[in-house]
Amino acid sequence: MANTEETLRKLLNKIAYEHNYKNPEIITNNISSGGANYTSALYTATIKENNKEDLNLFGKVAVVGEKFRTVAEVNFYDTEKFAYSKLLKIYGALEEKHGVPEEHRLPVVKFYGFDDSAQHQETMVLENLLVQGYEPFDRFKSFDWEYASAAVTECAKFHAISFAFQKEDPEEFQKSLGRPKLNWEDIGIEAVLKKSTALALQAIKPEHKISLEKFMSRDIQELFLDFFKPIHAPVIIHGDYRGSNLMHRVRKDGKVDIKILDLQTLQAGSPITDLIFFIFTGSDEQFRARYFDRLVEHYYSQLSAAMRRLHLNPHELFPKKYFDEEFKLKLPYGLTFSVFGLPMMTVAAEDAPKVDESLSFDDFGLAKTNDLFKDRINGVVDDFVRWGILK
Repeated sequence: MANTEETLRKLLNKIAYEHNYKNPEIITNNISSGGANYTSALYTATIKENNKEDLNLFGKVAVVGEKFRTVAEVNFYDTEKFAYSKLLKIYGALEEKHGVPEEHRLPVVKFYGFDDSAQHQETMVLENLLVQGYEPFDRFKSFDWEYASAAVTECAKFHAISFAFQKEDPEEFQKSLGRPKLNWEDIGIEAVLKKSTALALQAIKPEHKISLEKFMSRDIQELFLDFFKPIHAPVIIHGDYRGSNLMHRVRKDGKVDIKILDLQTLQAGSPITDLIFFIFTGSDEQFRARYFDRLVEHYYSQLSAAMRRLHLNPHELFPKKYFDEEFKLKLPYGLTFSVFGLPMMTVAAEDAPKVDESLSFDDFGLAKTNDLFKDRINGVVDDFVRWGILK
């Protein structure tokens, strides 16, 4: 992470100048994600000056080196820059045009600037949500209904406005869908899946080992890649919709506010993808036993409501019948992505891959798991056995 702070300060000085801070004091503080982030050095920053309000900022500087970039062949940071500098502005204009009430609009994080002049150190500065009482979700806990329903509401709004974008400007929408995205096969997903499958097989009950091994030995297209492909309705999805990429705060009345971050994985996909990924990366078996069906129904009701506020007809664009069909077809991927993702979601901070330029995708095939992983993966397997998907 050599010189990441220096790179950040360069952009902060530019932001200070743009906001008329003539003789600013700039304070930066390196922060840790505790194993939740693998691609950036993270900072909080404050720009101060006498007789001016403090500017509280959050900065991230890319630390992904040549090794990972050469294989991935996609610029994640360029995608996020596109999201903040163009896409979210389009979304805001659509909400304005259709008169969407303020309380139902997508809550957007304020974007202050981007700089990619330093090689492999793309730098982005946003508002600092921490000083507003927001915090990331604790990945070692399962979410509760209040948090999950609020997060799914924002996910549904995010997808609904994509439908509006498609209808309003189909040509520009198609351009957005055509942006480069990660080629999972090129970066070695099959090797990582083999490692994570071995970890799962070590952790689960003996009576389920043969079934899981058979499930995970299928063709990579069927097992993993088709998860992202839409069947009925292509939208711009988040692509990594989980608690670590959301910030939340709880109001005095118990209502949870959510803001979506980490937009570098935006891509064309199925709306079901974000929903299933969110559920299985952040919930335990007990939560799903109580709320799984309710949360799925909540998503569709919120999607429909958000679409209507944008003067769209959900029964024409994505009827419940299509949603139910697609959800049923995509649900097995919840097991695939639990096997793939839970080792990383539950890893102790001290055992997480090191965030620096030496990182390779192979590092995501972790060797060390813990009791939380064992509990979570057994819960997922039990669910898929109960649903008749794992036989």
